[in-house]
Amino acid sequence: MKTTKLLLFISVISLQQVRAQQAADHKKEIRNIIDSYSRSVIQKDSATFYDLFNSGTVTWCAALKDRSQAKELEKRGAAKVRSNYFSSTYKGFFRSLFRYVSTEDKFDNIRIVEDGTVATVTMDYSFWADHKMTNWGGKYLTLIKKDGKWKITSVIYSLELSEYFEQPALKDRQTVSF
Repeated sequence: MKTTKLLLFISVISLQQVRAQQAADHKKEIRNIIDSYSRSVIQKDSATFYDLFNSGTVTWCAALKDRSQAKELEKRGAAKVRSNYFSSTYKGFFRSLFRYVSTEDKFDNIRIVEDGTVATVTMDYSFWADHKMTNWGGKYLTLIKKDGKWKITSVIYSLELSEYFEQPALKDRQTVSF
């Protein structure tokens, strides 16, 4: 009886260790996707960037934060300010990088939730063009594991314009609010 309980206990512990290792492996794979995303923006490597995304429909949209929208309305007037929302494609985003000599999408405060098949990644970002931060905010990715490889299925983000508002320090952005 004691031997059976001990074997059961060892089996449960071993299974938990295997699952923890698999979760760590999945998170490492997803972090590699994020690193590849960032590197391909810097290097303007379209082949690598495009390969990160699902071959089917991919959602790509953003919204300008209310206070940046208010500043834009104040500065440019209602007739010249478009909606605070826009959508595009990952290919459209990538093509827009060529307006600049240099670009970088920096990520921090990264949080990954996954079950081995689907994942969400939330992070803070700052976008830099020609060595100057242009905007920052929250970025939210969803991924699916398709044929053994993680693929991005959506990118949704908020924009705060650096022209009006500085990105808070990382320690101030790490507080969780509900």
